[in-house]
Amino acid sequence: MSDHNRAFAKKTVGVAALLAIASVLSACGGHDEHPALASSQPELKTQAELFKVQNQSLPVFALFPGSVITSDQISISSRVMGYVRSVDVHEGQTVKSGDTLLTIDSTDVTGAINQAQAAVNKAWAALADAKNNYERYANLYKENAVPKQMFEQMQTAYKVAQSNYSAAIAGLKQAKSQLTYVKITAPFSGTITSRSVDPGQMATPGLPLMTLQGSGQKQVEVQLSSQAFATLKLGDPVTVRYTDFQGEQHQFQGTVERMVDATDPVTHTHTVKIGVPENVNVRSGNYVIVQIAVAHETGMLVPLTAIHDRGGIRGVFVLDDQNRAWFRMVRLGHVIDGKQVILSGLVPGERLVTQSDDRLQNGIVITNAPAAKEQPAS
Repeated sequence: MSDHNRAFAKKTVGVAALLAIASVLSACGGHDEHPALASSQPELKTQAELFKVQNQSLPVFALFPGSVITSDQISISSRVMGYVRSVDVHEGQTVKSGDTLLTIDSTDVTGAINQAQAAVNKAWAALADAKNNYERYANLYKENAVPKQMFEQMQTAYKVAQSNYSAAIAGLKQAKSQLTYVKITAPFSGTITSRSVDPGQMATPGLPLMTLQGSGQKQVEVQLSSQAFATLKLGDPVTVRYTDFQGEQHQFQGTVERMVDATDPVTHTHTVKIGVPENVNVRSGNYVIVQIAVAHETGMLVPLTAIHDRGGIRGVFVLDDQNRAWFRMVRLGHVIDGKQVILSGLVPGERLVTQSDDRLQNGIVITNAPAAKEQPAS
């Protein structure tokens, strides 16, 4: 290649490189390189509602898991010991008062009845013998044929035989009454919410076999620590959060209705029952979270409308001294009385945009904002 061609090629490469650099700078927003282009873009302006951030005393919440029950919930247990012959219900089943829930094998009960009947027969025979002796000795005593002491012994033996027979009859009645407990029925109409027994297992008196919930008033039952328990009294409002079957989050204000002062020796917690308003559509058995204020700390609250989502990042638009709004990421806490707790990212005295006439962008000017020295109170 000649020297002339080499020189021409170098000039061509140099021009191409300069064009490429200019293109990159233009794409990156290099306004300094294109002042005419930058000045041609109009400045973004809008009007907005503002909120001034201030420190205030905020409650510190502790969260406790609980569950929804009904006021007439009971645990079903057996009054007799024996193997479970059949279980006639399952979880979620609705039953009516008097419906059979489960049946206990009656072999042991029948054996006890037979033993009691044998005791009655024995006591009856002893009573008949004592009666004959008493009547015979009574006639002999009238004729002065036997001493008074022997007559009184027969009289006493007859009274003892009568008492033994009465006791045997009572024992038989008690044994027969156990037969009525072999078939366990529903004491009221409701829904079986849990079942912990299957056929073939041993039923022990007092051991819960299943749980029956009626249609009474719904309550939230929760176990609280001593610290949280000490902050409550009967009638206090309590915030309860739950998730419905569609996965949506809800919350309601319940009222403290029952407080158990005694501490559970195993968990060292107190049982508290919270009333559920009738208009709250929460089902019995629902898992809930109970929110209890256990202390206070200094923090910041902002309106929920001040929180914006930009590409999955939640933050606020903060005004600078020139009344330009800039997006800033913040760390969020709980929502209290319809306002958002800000854990970090803001400084008291800063101004936030809560609502605006146009979509907010970085650098947009808020035209109705007062000067920084004339910031509005919250």
